[in-house]
Amino acid sequence: MFAKWTAEEVCSQFLERIEFSYLTENFTVNNISGKVLLMLEERNLVEMGVNVIGDRLMILSYLKLLKKKKIEADKMATLWSGETPAAGLAYSEDCGQCCARMFCPCCITRKMWRITGQGIFYRVVPPCSVFTTVRQEYIDFRFLKDMELRSRNNCACCCKTHELIMYAEQASGEDDSGAAPGEYELKHPEATKVEGIVRTAWSNARLVAD
Repeated sequence: MFAKWTAEEVCSQFLERIEFSYLTENFTVNNISGKVLLMLEERNLVEMGVNVIGDRLMILSYLKLLKKKKIEADKMATLWSGETPAAGLAYSEDCGQCCARMFCPCCITRKMWRITGQGIFYRVVPPCSVFTTVRQEYIDFRFLKDMELRSRNNCACCCKTHELIMYAEQASGEDDSGAAPGEYELKHPEATKVEGIVRTAWSNARLVAD
């Protein structure tokens, strides 16, 4: 993305595209990388020798659009992804589901989770024997109310089961996990890690909203 551009890439990917290639030397001499580009203010452009007011205003206008695109891209970037039910008896309803998960994953209903800076996406994939459409659900962080991390000893094995319960206003579609309306369960070995990721993204989303 833009923040990873080198000074040379800033000139080719930004200056040339907005037809300000005459400033290539100014940007190169001052080592304006992508990360620095997003920090530029009008006074910096003056210090760099961009003396035409109209040019400065146009560059700042394009920078505003660039920053907006970066924010949108950051929101949609994947922070964590995973599948439930996870492998292992501790995360299966019974031995049958555990074996099916291991030898024939398409024989059980699966959820493909993806957490972004904007919210939580998950696709409900029915068994291959059921000719139904794959559903995609979405929980916007604006409607997330609370979450709870639970750990319990599984009576069937010596392992602990970790699950993250998220409480939110009902997502689009219906959740067939058996959870109460507005209650979403992510039972996964990385549930503790996921909780930290979700809390951070949720907090950032609320700051932006405020």
